[in-house]
Amino acid sequence: MNSAVTLVIITCIFSILLSSSTYALTSVGTMNKATSGRTLNVIVQPAPNPVVKGRQTNFKVIFDQNGGSAVQPHIDYDLTISKDGKQIFQASALAGHPNQPLHTAEGIVTIPYTFRQQGAYIMNITVYGILFNPIKPEVAQFPIGVS
Repeated sequence: MNSAVTLVIITCIFSILLSSSTYALTSVGTMNKATSGRTLNVIVQPAPNPVVKGRQTNFKVIFDQNGGSAVQPHIDYDLTISKDGKQIFQASALAGHPNQPLHTAEGIVTIPYTFRQQGAYIMNITVYGILFNPIKPEVAQFPIGVS
């Protein structure tokens, strides 16, 4: 009986350690920023990380309620990527509706993009509405380094 209890304890400890290391691995490269009006927190998780030119990067974007860790559903938004002040990507254009806000019912979206050059980029995520109510647009800006 002692060996069975010991096995359960070792399994629990291993499970906790594995969970902790998995969290640490998945949180690498996560960026978190409040929108300009502080209405929402925007979390961006690039995968793979680091971002490499010529490889598709999937940007997981999570819209969190401000002051909490609950995902905010029903967000109208757009995502753009710029280099040297020039816009090179717009998610709404990729969806076939340039300059018209996109909608996420879940408050979480994944946007793919492949960088063609190394260097420094800026990602802007603009929020236009929450829960089907328009708001004065708010922006969260993230630097993206591409190797």
